[in-house]
Amino acid sequence: MKIKQSKDELLAHLGDHLMFLKSSSAAFDAGHIGEAKRLAVTMRVLFHDTNNSKSLLGLLKMKEGTGYYDTGFDLNKKNISSHLGLVGTKHSPGKSTYYAFLDHKVSGQPRKFVFFPKWWSKTVIKDNNKNSFSRRALILALANKDGGAHVDPSLDQAYSDLSRKNSVGISFSDGESMQPLKDVEAHSVRQIAYEVEVSIERQMRKCLTNA
Repeated sequence: MKIKQSKDELLAHLGDHLMFLKSSSAAFDAGHIGEAKRLAVTMRVLFHDTNNSKSLLGLLKMKEGTGYYDTGFDLNKKNISSHLGLVGTKHSPGKSTYYAFLDHKVSGQPRKFVFFPKWWSKTVIKDNNKNSFSRRALILALANKDGGAHVDPSLDQAYSDLSRKNSVGISFSDGESMQPLKDVEAHSVRQIAYEVEVSIERQMRKCLTNA
C-alpha cells in the first residue's frame, strides 16, 4: 500500500530543494566548483521525468506556462566558432576563468520567461566539434554520470570532450604557455541554478498571490 504525498508535503520538499540550490550556489561562488554536481542533482529532482519517476515540479504542476527564466544567448547557426550561451570569461594576469552571468545583464542577452520545454531543450553550448548541449544534457550528465548521484565508468564522448578536452577551444596565456580554460560545464550549471531559483521564487509568489 502506498500513501500519496499531499500538496503541502510536496511544497515542503520544494522549499528544501530551493534551500539546497541556494547553499550549493553560495559554495560554488566561494570557489568550490564541485558543487555544480550537487546543483545538477537538485535540478534533476526538480525537472527530470522518466517512466519510473516523476519530477517534483511536475507533481506540483509547476512545469506549465511561461515560468522559466531564460538568460542564455541564442545560438547563431551561421557562427562557425563555439557558442557559450550562459557564461562569459574574465581575465587577469596569469589567470583566466569562466563566470556565470547571474543577474548581470550582458548586451544582447535575452532575459525572458519561456515555456519549460523550450527552456529545458535550448542549446546553451556548442563546441568546435559541432556538438550541442542543452540545459537538460548538462544537468543529466553531471547528475547521472559525472559524480552527482552516480559515477559512470565511462562518459559519452561529446561530454567527455567538453569537460576534459576543452572542445570549445578557449585558452589563455599563463605567461609561459597557452592553457585550456576549464569547467565550462560547471559554470553553465551554476547559471542554470540561478535561472531556476528566479523561476521558482516567481512561481511561488504567484501561488501566494492567487491563494
